[in-house]
Amino acid sequence: MSIELAGGASTQSRAWRPLPPGAVCGTTLAERGATETVRFDFEDGHHERRDLLSWVGGQWGGLFGASPDLSELPFDAVHLRETHGSYGHAAEHDLAAALGEVYDGLLTSDDMACRFYQDGGTACAAAVRIARAETGRDAIATQGYHGMHADFAHEPAWTGYPYENVRLHHRFDFGDTRAMRNAARRASCVMVEVPAWDDEAAIAEFLQACRDTADEFGVPFIIDDVVLGFRVALGGTCERYGVRADMVCLGKTMSATGCVSALIGRADLVGKLDGEVFASTTFGGAPGPCSVAAATVRWLAAHRGEVYGGEVIDMTALGDAHPQFISKENGHLRIIGDALKDGLNALGVRCVGQPERFITSFYGEADHRAWCSKMIGRDILVDRPFFSMLAHTPQHVEETLAAAEAIYDMQI
Repeated sequence: MSIELAGGASTQSRAWRPLPPGAVCGTTLAERGATETVRFDFEDGHHERRDLLSWVGGQWGGLFGASPDLSELPFDAVHLRETHGSYGHAAEHDLAAALGEVYDGLLTSDDMACRFYQDGGTACAAAVRIARAETGRDAIATQGYHGMHADFAHEPAWTGYPYENVRLHHRFDFGDTRAMRNAARRASCVMVEVPAWDDEAAIAEFLQACRDTADEFGVPFIIDDVVLGFRVALGGTCERYGVRADMVCLGKTMSATGCVSALIGRADLVGKLDGEVFASTTFGGAPGPCSVAAATVRWLAAHRGEVYGGEVIDMTALGDAHPQFISKENGHLRIIGDALKDGLNALGVRCVGQPERFITSFYGEADHRAWCSKMIGRDILVDRPFFSMLAHTPQHVEETLAAAEAIYDMQI
């Protein structure tokens, strides 16, 4: 397994920063005030660590300098404890390494590259831009929601977009193999987001059909795992359903605090962001969020059985008031999700989807909103979708089901 940070930084300006004579790479290690500490790697294999007076400010242009004394600022600036330097930050490389460990063996190549952004939609837009550059085709074939970038404009929600973007966006429904193949025939990629379905076998079968179609037409297969990545399995959709993607878009659950997303995939594809394909943002790969995300990913890997299953789970550690749940197959997310989903279904509130992420299904939107409002009136905030979290306990499930049952009793 090998993984690289495409271009050495997540932002074009830092990736292309001038280097001292003989150096091939620069990595920001720390910043303080007007000074940056940078490690330079040289052609002959040696490394040098230098403290530099910086007038560049990593391109983000902060007014107070990097990592200032918080007491000197007129606002809460905890997020500024780690700031960009003028080169790719060590935190970006660390997160890249953590993702490489997770996705080793799950993609179509173990020679991988990645690039970081601030939100999932931007990672998705970068993925299809790469696919266009790889294939020379303008159209894209997708299913699901991939953000607000112009690449994904579609009817009826295309107000404000050029209609040409709608024309180049070939849409299909998840599970409709014939429509998927027709959409992909002239497209630069096949891109999917797994919906809330109960039939795991059908999901896996359609994903494999997408993989086979992408191979047949010679285009990249992209999985939008912004929602399901690190939720349905440590390796997300690829691991859960046994399908290999060429590129995967990640966000949300990759970090405990947000503000970071990732595009990871074959090095020959994602590596195009090193200059051939432009997809850059000023705060892409911000070191603070990258550090949090790397720690989050490694914690999830270290607690894989507890979170996703595969070992005995002792829930009594959550408190004496909570019943004990023991399972050799399911982890906390699935245990909590199963309990809530099954309980709501038993009460007549129809729920569909993976236990870790499911939705309620009502006859109409008005009925759905009315039920949610009544639940909120009983101090339970619900809507589509339902996400089980590590913070949820069996007691939370019991409280939610009790509120739903009370509403049901009132109605009859």
